[in-house]
Amino acid sequence: MNYSKKALNTKLLWFSYLMFFLFCACSKSTSSFDSEKVDKILNIQDSEPLTPKTNIKLDSIRHLIGKNDVSRLSKFYKLKHRYYQFNPSNLEKVDQYADSALFLFEEKNLISSHKSFYFDALLIKGDASFLMQKYSQAVLFYLEARSFREKNLDICFNKAVASRIANVYYTQNQNIKAASYYKESFELERNCFANNDPLKHFYEIQALLNNTGFSYERAEMLDSAKHFYQKDLDYIRSCRKKGKIKNFALNDAETIALDNLGSIYLKQGNLVEAESLLLKSISIKYSGDNGVLIPPLIKLAHLYTLKNDFSTAARYFDRSLLLLKVQPNLELESKWEKARSTFYFNQNKPSEAFSHQQKYITLRDSVNKYQSKLSSINIEKDFASLEQNYALTSLAKKDNLKTIYLISTGFLLILVMIIAALLKRNINQAKRNSKIIQLRNQELQETLLKLEDANENYARVMKVMAHDLKNPLIGIAAISTFLLESKNTLKDNESLEVIKSAAENATELINEILNSVLTSQGEKDFIKSEVNIQFLVKECVSLLKVKANEKKQRLILKSYDDIYILANKEKLWRVFNNIIINAIKFSHERTIIEIDIIDEENKVVISITDNGIGLPQDFEHQVFDMFTETKRLGTAGEKPFGLGLSISKQIVEAHNGKIWFENNPTGGTIFYIQLPK
Repeated sequence: MNYSKKALNTKLLWFSYLMFFLFCACSKSTSSFDSEKVDKILNIQDSEPLTPKTNIKLDSIRHLIGKNDVSRLSKFYKLKHRYYQFNPSNLEKVDQYADSALFLFEEKNLISSHKSFYFDALLIKGDASFLMQKYSQAVLFYLEARSFREKNLDICFNKAVASRIANVYYTQNQNIKAASYYKESFELERNCFANNDPLKHFYEIQALLNNTGFSYERAEMLDSAKHFYQKDLDYIRSCRKKGKIKNFALNDAETIALDNLGSIYLKQGNLVEAESLLLKSISIKYSGDNGVLIPPLIKLAHLYTLKNDFSTAARYFDRSLLLLKVQPNLELESKWEKARSTFYFNQNKPSEAFSHQQKYITLRDSVNKYQSKLSSINIEKDFASLEQNYALTSLAKKDNLKTIYLISTGFLLILVMIIAALLKRNINQAKRNSKIIQLRNQELQETLLKLEDANENYARVMKVMAHDLKNPLIGIAAISTFLLESKNTLKDNESLEVIKSAAENATELINEILNSVLTSQGEKDFIKSEVNIQFLVKECVSLLKVKANEKKQRLILKSYDDIYILANKEKLWRVFNNIIINAIKFSHERTIIEIDIIDEENKVVISITDNGIGLPQDFEHQVFDMFTETKRLGTAGEKPFGLGLSISKQIVEAHNGKIWFENNPTGGTIFYIQLPK
C-alpha cells in the first residue's frame, strides 16, 4: 500500500494553503536570472542554525522558484519544515510543509527523475507525523522510505532511515533494537561521509555513539553502554586534537559524554571515577541552555548521598531543582524525586523518603503513559506488509511485462524467419559475386605485372636518355664558358650567357631526373650503415657555403655531440643537399639560414630555417608531389624543377622517417626531417 498516497487523501483540508505555495510562481521554471540568488539562500548546511532572519530570506525567494522546479522547491520545503519543527506552537506548519514536499510528486513520473528528493519528502512527512504524536503514521512513512531506498538509492541513504527507526524503538523502550539501528546508522555515517559538512558529520557520529550507549544503559547492559560512551569521548577528543571542529561543539558534546560515562560508573559502584567524570561534565562551558546540567547534577546529588556527604548532596539537589523549575521535564523530575527519596532514606527520615517516593511513582506513571502510545506499533510487521504490497505491485508489473515479451517474441520470430530467407538469398548471390571477383582479380593481377614490367622498361629508357643527353649539354656549357673568356662583342657575350644558362639548367634537370624515383627502381632496399648525422650535415653545409656566398648568405649549423643512426649516407646527403639548396634559392641576399639538430630519445630531428619568401600553408600537400604546379622562381631568378622535395620525401619515408614544413614566425620557412635512431 502506498502510505504517502493515503496521507494525501487529506489534501482538501489544506488545499488553499497549497494553492498559494504551488501556483504563485510566475513561470513554470526558475529563471536563470534568479537562480543564483535562490541557490545562495537554499544552500544552507544542515549544521547551520535556522534563525528567524533566515526564515524571512526563505519567504523572500519563494515567488522566484518556478512551479515545475522540483529540486529547488524540495529544498525550500525541507528548510521550512526544519525551521518550524523546533517550535511546538507551529507543528501544523511542519505538517503542511511536509505535505507540500510530497505533493510535488503527485505525478509519479517525477519520482524517477528526483529520487533523492522524493526520499527526503517521505522522511520529513514521517518526522512531522512523529512530532504530532501520530506514531503509527510516522513509522509507515519511514518504512516506505526504507523500501524505496532499497529499490532506488545507494545504501548510504539508509542512515537517515535507520536513525529514525531507532528513535521509534527507543521511545517504545525496545532498547536493544534501538541500539542495533543506532549502530547501523553510525557505520553508514562513518563510511559514507562525503566531506560536505564536517560539523554535521561530527554531530552525527558523536550523537549516534551516545544514543547507542544510552540504549544499552536503559537495557541494563552497562558494559556495552560504557564501551560506546568511552568510544564517543575518545572520538570527541581525537577531533579536538585535529583542530577542525569549533570548540563550542566539542565542549557541548564532551559535557554530555562525560555525564553519560559517569552515570555508568555510578551504577557500577565506582564512585571515585563517577565523581571525577560528573564534576568535569558540569565544569565545561556549555553553549546552550543550562538544562543540560540537570542530569549530572542529579547524579552528583545521588553520589554524595551514597557517600553520606549529605550537605554536598543537598547543594546539588537545590541546583538541579532550580533548573527543573525553569525547564520542566517529567522524566528528569521523576529521577530527581527518586534520588531525593534515597537521600532522606539514608538519613533515617522515612516520612520524607516516602513522600518523595510517591511523587516519583506518580511522575514515572505519567512518563510510561506517554511512552505507551508507541507500544502497539509493530515495525517488523508493518515493514513486512509494506514489502508484500511492493511485491504484489512488482508481480503485476512482471505479468504485464511477460505479455509484452510474448508478443515481442512472436514478432521477433517472424522477423528472424524473414531475415533468414533474405540471408540465404544474399549468401548465394555473394558466392556468385565472389567467383566473378576472383576472375577479375586474376585479370587485374596479370595487368599489374605487365604494367610493372613496362614501368621498369620505361625507367631504363629514361635513364639512358637522360644520361645520353647530359654529356652533350655539359659540353655545350663548357664550350660556352670557354668562349665567354675570349674577346667577344657585347651582343655575342649575351648570346653565350643564354646558351650557358640553358645548358646548365638542362643539366641540373637531368641530374634531378637521374636522382629521382626513376633511378630508384629496384633500389628500395638500399644498404644502410651507421651514419654520424652531425658529421653528414656539417659536410653538406661546408660544400654549400660557396653557393650561399654567391648571395652573401650565411649558413649556421649549431654544434652538438655526435649522433649516430642507421641509414644510407648518400641518400640522406641528397636530402639535406636538396633542402639547403632550396633554402638558399628562396632566401634573400644577406640573410641567415640556420640548421639545427635535435637529439630526442628514439629519434633525431633536423630543422632548416630560412628567412625567405616562405610557402603558403595550402601548398603543404602539393610541394612534395613530383609534378607539382607550385614551382616558383628563386629570389635571384633561379629556375625550380620541382623534383627535389619529391625525391627527399621518398628517401626520408624509405628510412621510416617524416618530412614536413612550417611557417617561420619571422618570415620564411622551417623544414623538419625526422629520422628514427
